[in-house]
Amino acid sequence: MKKYVLSLLTLVMMHQMACSSFAQVRIEVTPSLSVRETYDDNIFLDNTGETSDYITAVTPGAGIQIEGQHTDLNLRYAPTLVRYADLYYLDTTRHSAGLTFGQDLTERMHFDLSDTYLNSEDPLEDPTDLSAERRTRNKYWTNLGRAAVGYRFGEENNLDVGYEHQYRKNDDPALDNSRVQTPFAGLTYWFSVRNGLTLNYSHVDAHYWKDEPVQPPQDDYTGNNAGARFIRRFSPSSQMYIGYNFSTRDFDGSTEDYDVHDGLVGFEHAFSPKYSVAGSAGYFLRDNDVSDEQSGPTFTALLTRNFQRGSFSIGGDGGWREEYLSRSIELTPSSGFTKYYGGYVRGRVQILEPVNLFGGLSYRHDKDETDRNWDTWRGNVGVGWVFLRWFSLALDYSYADRNDDIETSSYTDNRVMLTLSASKPFRW
Repeated sequence: MKKYVLSLLTLVMMHQMACSSFAQVRIEVTPSLSVRETYDDNIFLDNTGETSDYITAVTPGAGIQIEGQHTDLNLRYAPTLVRYADLYYLDTTRHSAGLTFGQDLTERMHFDLSDTYLNSEDPLEDPTDLSAERRTRNKYWTNLGRAAVGYRFGEENNLDVGYEHQYRKNDDPALDNSRVQTPFAGLTYWFSVRNGLTLNYSHVDAHYWKDEPVQPPQDDYTGNNAGARFIRRFSPSSQMYIGYNFSTRDFDGSTEDYDVHDGLVGFEHAFSPKYSVAGSAGYFLRDNDVSDEQSGPTFTALLTRNFQRGSFSIGGDGGWREEYLSRSIELTPSSGFTKYYGGYVRGRVQILEPVNLFGGLSYRHDKDETDRNWDTWRGNVGVGWVFLRWFSLALDYSYADRNDDIETSSYTDNRVMLTLSASKPFRW
Protein backbone atom coordinates (compact mmCIF):
# COMPACT_ATOMS: atom_id res chain seq x y z
CA MET A 1 0.00 0.00 0.00
CA LYS A 2 2.81 2.41 0.88
CA LYS A 3 4.50 1.69 -2.45
CA TYR A 4 1.20 2.40 -4.23
CA VAL A 5 0.74 5.78 -2.55
CA LEU A 6 4.43 6.68 -3.05
CA SER A 7 4.16 5.92 -6.77
CA LEU A 8 1.17 8.25 -7.06
CA LEU A 9 2.97 11.04 -5.22
CA THR A 10 6.05 10.61 -7.42
CA LEU A 11 3.90 10.81 -10.54
CA VAL A 12 2.20 13.95 -9.26
CA MET A 13 5.54 15.65 -8.58
CA MET A 14 6.80 14.78 -12.05
CA HIS A 15 3.75 16.29 -13.70
CA GLN A 16 3.85 19.38 -11.53
CA MET A 17 7.36 19.97 -12.84
CA ALA A 18 6.20 19.26 -16.37
CA CYS A 19 3.39 21.78 -16.07
CA SER A 20 5.87 24.56 -15.44
CA SER A 21 7.18 24.15 -18.98
CA PHE A 22 3.89 25.25 -20.54
CA ALA A 23 3.52 28.85 -21.64
CA GLN A 24 0.06 29.19 -20.08
CA VAL A 25 -0.40 27.69 -16.62
CA ARG A 26 -3.06 28.62 -14.06
CA ILE A 27 -2.49 27.70 -10.42
CA GLU A 28 -5.15 27.91 -7.72
CA VAL A 29 -4.54 27.10 -4.05
CA THR A 30 -7.55 26.99 -1.71
CA PRO A 31 -6.91 26.65 2.02
CA SER A 32 -9.96 25.88 4.15
CA LEU A 33 -11.03 25.39 7.73
CA SER A 34 -14.27 23.99 9.14
CA VAL A 35 -15.58 23.36 12.64
CA ARG A 36 -18.48 20.95 13.09
CA GLU A 37 -20.47 20.14 16.20
CA THR A 38 -22.56 16.96 15.97
CA TYR A 39 -25.12 15.42 18.28
CA ASP A 40 -25.51 11.69 17.54
CA ASP A 41 -28.12 9.71 19.50
CA ASN A 42 -26.75 6.26 18.58
CA ILE A 43 -23.05 6.41 17.82
CA PHE A 44 -22.57 2.59 17.90
CA LEU A 45 -25.69 1.93 15.77
CA ASP A 46 -27.14 -0.45 18.38
CA ASN A 47 -30.68 -1.80 18.26
CA THR A 48 -31.08 -1.40 22.05
CA GLY A 49 -29.30 0.62 24.72
CA GLU A 50 -28.29 3.43 22.37
CA THR A 51 -25.34 5.61 23.37
CA SER A 52 -25.42 9.31 22.51
CA ASP A 53 -22.61 11.85 22.45
CA TYR A 54 -21.53 15.29 21.25
CA ILE A 55 -18.70 15.16 18.71
CA THR A 56 -16.51 18.11 17.77
CA ALA A 57 -14.60 17.91 14.49
CA VAL A 58 -12.05 20.48 13.31
CA THR A 59 -10.92 20.11 9.69
CA PRO A 60 -8.11 22.19 8.22
CA GLY A 61 -7.64 21.43 4.53
CA ALA A 62 -6.11 22.52 1.28
CA GLY A 63 -6.80 22.07 -2.39
CA ILE A 64 -4.46 22.68 -5.33
CA GLN A 65 -5.49 22.99 -8.96
CA ILE A 66 -2.98 23.34 -11.80
CA GLU A 67 -4.24 23.84 -15.34
CA GLY A 68 -2.03 23.89 -18.40
CA GLN A 69 -2.73 23.75 -22.10
CA HIS A 70 -2.75 19.95 -22.06
CA THR A 71 -2.65 19.18 -18.33
CA ASP A 72 -5.13 19.34 -15.47
CA LEU A 73 -4.14 18.42 -11.91
CA ASN A 74 -6.30 18.58 -8.75
CA LEU A 75 -5.12 17.64 -5.26
CA ARG A 76 -6.94 17.86 -1.93
CA TYR A 77 -6.16 16.78 1.61
CA ALA A 78 -8.10 17.34 4.83
CA PRO A 79 -7.28 15.84 8.23
CA THR A 80 -10.05 16.01 10.84
CA LEU A 81 -9.37 16.23 14.58
CA VAL A 82 -12.28 14.46 16.32
CA ARG A 83 -13.12 14.85 20.00
CA TYR A 84 -15.99 13.09 21.85
CA ALA A 85 -17.53 14.91 24.83
CA ASP A 86 -18.13 11.76 26.93
CA LEU A 87 -16.43 8.82 25.21
CA TYR A 88 -13.01 10.48 25.06
CA TYR A 89 -11.28 7.14 24.37
CA LEU A 90 -12.76 7.36 20.86
CA ASP A 91 -10.89 10.60 20.10
CA THR A 92 -9.10 10.22 16.79
CA THR A 93 -7.90 11.90 13.61
CA ARG A 94 -9.65 11.18 10.32
CA HIS A 95 -7.99 11.67 6.94
CA SER A 96 -9.52 12.39 3.55
CA ALA A 97 -7.54 12.91 0.34
CA GLY A 98 -8.12 12.94 -3.37
CA LEU A 99 -6.29 13.27 -6.67
CA THR A 100 -7.45 13.76 -10.26
CA PHE A 101 -5.02 14.19 -13.12
CA GLY A 102 -5.54 14.50 -16.87
CA GLN A 103 -2.93 14.71 -19.62
CA ASP A 104 -3.25 14.97 -23.40
CA LEU A 105 -0.71 12.48 -24.74
CA THR A 106 -1.43 13.26 -28.39
CA GLU A 107 -4.13 15.13 -30.26
CA ARG A 108 -6.41 12.07 -29.98
CA MET A 109 -5.10 10.26 -26.90
CA HIS A 110 -5.74 11.24 -23.27
CA PHE A 111 -4.57 9.85 -19.93
CA ASP A 112 -6.66 10.07 -16.71
CA LEU A 113 -5.64 9.20 -13.17
CA SER A 114 -7.72 9.45 -9.99
CA ASP A 115 -7.37 8.32 -6.40
CA THR A 116 -9.62 8.69 -3.34
CA TYR A 117 -8.52 7.87 0.22
CA LEU A 118 -10.54 7.79 3.45
CA ASN A 119 -9.45 6.96 7.00
CA SER A 120 -12.30 7.19 9.51
CA GLU A 121 -14.15 5.62 12.40
CA ASP A 122 -17.58 6.99 11.41
CA PRO A 123 -19.61 4.02 10.09
CA LEU A 124 -21.96 6.17 7.99
CA GLU A 125 -19.12 8.02 6.22
CA ASP A 126 -18.03 5.01 4.13
CA PRO A 127 -19.34 5.56 0.55
CA THR A 128 -18.73 1.89 -0.36
CA ASP A 129 -21.14 0.64 2.33
CA LEU A 130 -24.32 0.93 0.26
CA SER A 131 -26.50 -1.26 2.50
CA ALA A 132 -25.24 0.25 5.80
CA GLU A 133 -23.55 -2.91 7.13
CA ARG A 134 -20.79 -1.09 9.00
CA ARG A 135 -22.00 -0.44 12.54
CA THR A 136 -19.09 0.08 14.98
CA ARG A 137 -16.66 2.93 15.69
CA ASN A 138 -13.68 0.78 14.73
CA LYS A 139 -11.20 2.39 12.35
CA TYR A 140 -11.27 1.58 8.64
CA TRP A 141 -9.32 2.65 5.55
CA THR A 142 -10.56 2.72 1.97
CA ASN A 143 -8.60 3.63 -1.15
CA LEU A 144 -9.85 3.59 -4.74
CA GLY A 145 -7.42 4.27 -7.58
CA ARG A 146 -8.17 4.37 -11.29
CA ALA A 147 -5.97 4.94 -14.36
CA ALA A 148 -7.13 4.92 -17.98
CA VAL A 149 -5.98 5.84 -21.47
CA GLY A 150 -8.59 6.96 -23.98
CA TYR A 151 -8.22 7.18 -27.75
CA ARG A 152 -10.70 9.22 -29.78
CA PHE A 153 -10.95 8.19 -33.43
CA GLY A 154 -14.07 10.07 -34.46
CA GLU A 155 -16.42 12.76 -33.25
CA GLU A 156 -18.16 10.25 -30.92
CA ASN A 157 -15.96 7.15 -31.22
CA ASN A 158 -13.74 6.24 -28.27
CA LEU A 159 -11.58 3.36 -27.08
CA ASP A 160 -10.68 3.24 -23.35
CA VAL A 161 -8.31 0.88 -21.56
CA GLY A 162 -7.60 1.09 -17.84
CA TYR A 163 -7.10 -0.40 -14.41
CA GLU A 164 -8.85 0.02 -11.04
CA HIS A 165 -7.51 -0.90 -7.61
CA GLN A 166 -9.77 -0.91 -4.53
CA TYR A 167 -8.36 -1.50 -1.05
CA ARG A 168 -10.27 -1.77 2.22
CA LYS A 169 -8.80 -2.37 5.70
CA ASN A 170 -10.89 -2.81 8.87
CA ASP A 171 -10.08 -2.82 12.56
CA ASP A 172 -13.45 -4.50 13.16
CA PRO A 173 -12.64 -8.26 13.39
CA ALA A 174 -16.09 -9.15 12.02
CA LEU A 175 -15.41 -7.41 8.70
CA ASP A 176 -13.15 -8.55 5.87
CA ASN A 177 -10.16 -6.70 4.57
CA SER A 178 -10.10 -6.73 0.78
CA ARG A 179 -8.09 -5.94 -2.32
CA VAL A 180 -9.95 -5.91 -5.65
CA GLN A 181 -8.09 -5.38 -8.94
CA THR A 182 -10.03 -4.68 -12.12
CA PRO A 183 -8.44 -4.15 -15.54
CA PHE A 184 -11.06 -2.96 -18.04
CA ALA A 185 -11.66 -1.85 -21.62
CA GLY A 186 -14.52 -0.14 -23.43
CA LEU A 187 -15.42 0.82 -26.99
CA THR A 188 -18.02 3.28 -28.30
CA TYR A 189 -18.56 3.30 -32.06
CA TRP A 190 -21.22 5.05 -34.14
CA PHE A 191 -21.91 3.48 -37.52
CA SER A 192 -23.96 6.54 -38.47
CA VAL A 193 -25.56 9.56 -36.86
CA ARG A 194 -28.44 7.39 -35.62
CA ASN A 195 -26.91 3.98 -34.89
CA GLY A 196 -24.21 3.24 -32.35
CA LEU A 197 -22.66 0.38 -30.37
CA THR A 198 -20.89 0.16 -27.02
CA LEU A 199 -18.80 -2.82 -25.88
CA ASN A 200 -17.16 -3.26 -22.48
CA TYR A 201 -15.11 -5.89 -20.68
CA SER A 202 -13.50 -6.15 -17.25
CA HIS A 203 -11.67 -8.82 -15.29
CA VAL A 204 -12.03 -8.93 -11.49
CA ASP A 205 -9.48 -10.42 -9.08
CA ALA A 206 -10.64 -10.18 -5.44
CA HIS A 207 -8.69 -11.19 -2.35
CA TYR A 208 -10.09 -11.19 1.23
CA TRP A 209 -8.42 -11.70 4.60
CA LYS A 210 -8.80 -11.05 8.33
CA ASP A 211 -6.04 -9.98 10.75
CA GLU A 212 -7.78 -11.54 13.77
CA PRO A 213 -10.31 -13.99 12.29
CA VAL A 214 -13.52 -14.39 14.28
CA GLN A 215 -14.73 -16.50 11.38
CA PRO A 216 -13.24 -17.32 7.95
CA PRO A 217 -13.13 -14.45 5.45
CA GLN A 218 -15.02 -14.41 2.19
CA ASP A 219 -13.55 -16.76 -0.42
CA ASP A 220 -11.27 -15.16 -2.99
CA TYR A 221 -12.62 -15.11 -6.52
CA THR A 222 -11.93 -14.12 -10.08
CA GLY A 223 -14.57 -12.97 -12.52
CA ASN A 224 -15.24 -11.63 -15.97
CA ASN A 225 -17.82 -9.05 -17.01
CA ALA A 226 -18.72 -8.41 -20.64
CA GLY A 227 -21.49 -6.29 -22.12
CA ALA A 228 -22.84 -4.93 -25.38
CA ARG A 229 -25.40 -2.24 -26.09
CA PHE A 230 -26.94 -1.17 -29.40
CA ILE A 231 -28.14 2.46 -29.43
CA ARG A 232 -30.74 3.98 -31.73
CA ARG A 233 -30.79 7.79 -31.77
CA PHE A 234 -34.07 9.40 -32.88
CA SER A 235 -32.95 13.01 -32.34
CA PRO A 236 -30.06 14.83 -30.64
CA SER A 237 -32.07 14.70 -27.40
CA SER A 238 -33.72 11.27 -27.60
CA GLN A 239 -32.43 7.69 -27.91
CA MET A 240 -33.26 4.08 -27.05
CA TYR A 241 -31.00 1.08 -26.52
CA ILE A 242 -31.01 -2.67 -26.03
CA GLY A 243 -28.23 -4.40 -24.12
CA TYR A 244 -26.90 -7.67 -22.76
CA ASN A 245 -24.38 -8.28 -19.95
CA PHE A 246 -22.67 -11.51 -18.95
CA SER A 247 -20.77 -12.05 -15.69
CA THR A 248 -18.86 -15.02 -14.28
CA ARG A 249 -17.65 -15.70 -10.71
CA ASP A 250 -15.11 -18.44 -9.93
CA PHE A 251 -14.42 -18.84 -6.17
CA ASP A 252 -11.33 -20.44 -4.68
CA GLY A 253 -13.08 -22.04 -1.68
CA SER A 254 -16.40 -23.76 -1.07
CA THR A 255 -18.54 -20.85 -2.31
CA GLU A 256 -20.59 -21.88 -5.31
CA ASP A 257 -19.50 -20.56 -8.72
CA TYR A 258 -22.11 -18.91 -10.92
CA ASP A 259 -22.78 -17.01 -14.13
CA VAL A 260 -25.24 -14.14 -14.55
CA HIS A 261 -27.07 -13.28 -17.77
CA ASP A 262 -28.65 -9.81 -17.77
CA GLY A 263 -30.64 -8.23 -20.61
CA LEU A 264 -32.33 -4.84 -20.75
CA VAL A 265 -33.96 -2.16 -22.89
CA GLY A 266 -33.88 1.53 -22.06
CA PHE A 267 -34.27 5.13 -23.19
CA GLU A 268 -32.96 8.64 -22.56
CA HIS A 269 -34.76 11.86 -23.45
CA ALA A 270 -34.02 15.52 -22.75
CA PHE A 271 -37.05 17.81 -23.00
CA SER A 272 -34.71 20.78 -22.58
CA PRO A 273 -31.19 21.45 -21.26
CA LYS A 274 -32.75 21.62 -17.77
CA TYR A 275 -35.25 18.75 -17.88
CA SER A 276 -34.48 15.11 -18.73
CA VAL A 277 -35.70 11.57 -18.07
CA ALA A 278 -34.10 8.13 -18.44
CA GLY A 279 -35.11 4.58 -17.65
CA SER A 280 -34.55 0.92 -18.39
CA ALA A 281 -36.15 -2.45 -17.68
CA GLY A 282 -34.78 -5.96 -17.96
CA TYR A 283 -34.36 -9.37 -16.40
CA PHE A 284 -31.42 -11.33 -14.98
CA LEU A 285 -30.78 -15.07 -14.64
CA ARG A 286 -28.16 -16.48 -12.29
CA ASP A 287 -26.98 -19.90 -13.41
CA ASN A 288 -25.43 -21.73 -10.41
CA ASP A 289 -23.02 -24.65 -10.65
CA VAL A 290 -25.01 -26.83 -8.24
CA SER A 291 -28.11 -25.17 -6.78
CA ASP A 292 -31.24 -24.00 -8.56
CA GLU A 293 -31.24 -20.97 -10.80
CA GLN A 294 -32.14 -17.54 -9.47
CA SER A 295 -33.76 -14.77 -11.46
CA GLY A 296 -35.50 -11.43 -11.13
CA PRO A 297 -36.34 -8.13 -12.81
CA THR A 298 -33.95 -5.19 -13.19
CA PHE A 299 -34.81 -1.53 -13.69
CA THR A 300 -33.46 2.02 -13.56
CA ALA A 301 -35.37 5.32 -13.56
CA LEU A 302 -34.22 8.93 -13.31
CA LEU A 303 -35.90 12.31 -13.67
CA THR A 304 -33.79 15.46 -13.38
CA ARG A 305 -35.09 19.03 -13.28
CA ASN A 306 -32.89 22.11 -12.95
CA PHE A 307 -34.40 25.45 -12.04
CA GLN A 308 -33.00 28.96 -12.04
CA ARG A 309 -32.58 28.75 -8.26
CA GLY A 310 -32.20 25.03 -7.64
CA SER A 311 -32.47 21.46 -8.82
CA PHE A 312 -34.55 18.33 -8.20
CA SER A 313 -34.03 14.67 -9.05
CA ILE A 314 -35.91 11.48 -8.35
CA GLY A 315 -34.77 8.00 -9.31
CA GLY A 316 -34.50 4.35 -8.46
CA ASP A 317 -32.98 1.06 -9.51
CA GLY A 318 -33.18 -2.64 -8.80
CA GLY A 319 -31.67 -5.97 -9.79
CA TRP A 320 -28.68 -7.82 -8.37
CA ARG A 321 -25.47 -6.80 -6.64
CA GLU A 322 -22.60 -8.33 -4.71
CA GLU A 323 -22.30 -7.10 -1.12
CA TYR A 324 -18.96 -8.26 0.25
CA LEU A 325 -18.49 -5.76 3.07
CA SER A 326 -20.42 -7.64 5.77
CA ARG A 327 -19.25 -10.83 7.43
CA SER A 328 -21.67 -10.92 10.35
CA ILE A 329 -20.80 -13.41 13.08
CA GLU A 330 -24.40 -14.64 13.11
CA LEU A 331 -24.29 -15.72 9.45
CA THR A 332 -22.50 -18.37 7.44
CA PRO A 333 -20.33 -16.64 4.82
CA SER A 334 -21.93 -16.64 1.38
CA SER A 335 -21.03 -15.20 -1.99
CA GLY A 336 -22.61 -11.89 -0.98
CA PHE A 337 -25.05 -12.04 -3.90
CA THR A 338 -28.17 -9.97 -3.17
CA LYS A 339 -31.34 -8.98 -4.96
CA TYR A 340 -32.30 -5.38 -4.30
CA TYR A 341 -34.54 -2.49 -5.25
CA GLY A 342 -34.67 1.10 -4.07
CA GLY A 343 -35.17 4.73 -4.87
CA TYR A 344 -34.21 8.23 -3.87
CA VAL A 345 -35.26 11.87 -4.10
CA ARG A 346 -33.05 14.89 -3.53
CA GLY A 347 -33.28 18.60 -4.12
CA ARG A 348 -31.81 22.04 -3.48
CA VAL A 349 -33.39 25.47 -3.69
CA GLN A 350 -31.97 28.97 -3.20
CA ILE A 351 -34.58 30.86 -1.17
CA LEU A 352 -32.40 33.98 -0.87
CA GLU A 353 -29.18 34.89 -2.69
CA PRO A 354 -26.94 33.63 0.18
CA VAL A 355 -29.32 30.99 1.63
CA ASN A 356 -29.95 27.46 0.33
CA LEU A 357 -32.30 24.73 1.49
CA PHE A 358 -31.33 21.13 0.69
CA GLY A 359 -32.59 17.65 1.45
CA GLY A 360 -32.85 14.06 0.30
CA LEU A 361 -34.33 10.68 1.11
CA SER A 362 -33.34 7.18 -0.04
CA TYR A 363 -34.67 3.66 0.47
CA ARG A 364 -33.19 0.26 -0.37
CA HIS A 365 -34.44 -3.30 0.16
CA ASP A 366 -31.98 -6.22 0.02
CA LYS A 367 -32.45 -10.00 0.10
CA ASP A 368 -29.53 -12.42 0.20
CA GLU A 369 -29.14 -16.10 -0.62
CA THR A 370 -30.24 -17.19 2.87
CA ASP A 371 -33.56 -15.32 2.38
CA ARG A 372 -32.46 -12.71 4.91
CA ASN A 373 -34.15 -9.35 4.21
CA TRP A 374 -33.23 -5.87 5.32
CA ASP A 375 -34.49 -2.36 4.57
CA THR A 376 -32.29 0.72 4.73
CA TRP A 377 -33.60 4.28 4.94
CA ARG A 378 -31.39 7.38 4.83
CA GLY A 379 -32.41 11.01 4.73
CA ASN A 380 -31.27 14.53 5.47
CA VAL A 381 -32.56 18.09 5.42
CA GLY A 382 -30.70 21.31 6.08
CA VAL A 383 -30.05 24.97 5.39
CA GLY A 384 -26.84 26.68 4.30
CA TRP A 385 -25.88 30.35 4.51
CA VAL A 386 -22.94 32.01 2.73
CA PHE A 387 -21.75 35.28 4.26
CA LEU A 388 -18.81 37.66 3.93
CA ARG A 389 -17.99 35.90 0.62
CA TRP A 390 -15.56 33.30 2.06
CA PHE A 391 -17.61 31.98 5.01
CA SER A 392 -20.54 29.60 5.28
CA LEU A 393 -22.76 28.21 8.03
CA ALA A 394 -24.86 25.04 7.68
CA LEU A 395 -27.39 23.29 9.92
CA ASP A 396 -28.13 19.71 8.86
CA TYR A 397 -30.28 16.90 10.25
CA SER A 398 -29.67 13.33 9.04
CA TYR A 399 -31.52 10.09 9.67
CA ALA A 400 -30.52 6.45 9.12
CA ASP A 401 -32.63 3.38 9.80
CA ARG A 402 -31.96 -0.31 9.15
CA ASN A 403 -34.67 -2.90 9.70
CA ASP A 404 -33.08 -6.37 9.51
CA ASP A 405 -34.42 -9.90 9.90
CA ILE A 406 -31.51 -10.33 12.33
CA GLU A 407 -32.68 -8.12 15.19
CA THR A 408 -29.19 -7.27 16.45
CA SER A 409 -28.34 -5.79 13.03
CA SER A 410 -31.23 -3.30 13.14
CA TYR A 411 -30.75 0.28 14.30
CA THR A 412 -32.00 3.86 14.09
CA ASP A 413 -29.68 6.86 14.17
CA ASN A 414 -30.39 10.60 14.32
CA ARG A 415 -27.78 13.32 13.90
CA VAL A 416 -27.88 17.10 14.10
CA MET A 417 -24.83 18.93 12.72
CA LEU A 418 -23.84 22.60 12.84
CA THR A 419 -20.87 23.48 10.59
CA LEU A 420 -18.94 26.73 10.23
CA SER A 421 -16.56 26.82 7.26
CA ALA A 422 -14.16 29.25 5.63
CA SER A 423 -12.21 28.93 2.38
CA LYS A 424 -10.54 31.34 -0.01
CA PRO A 425 -8.86 30.60 -3.36
CA PHE A 426 -5.55 32.21 -4.31
CA ARG A 427 -4.81 32.30 -8.06
CA TRP A 428 -1.66 32.83 -10.10
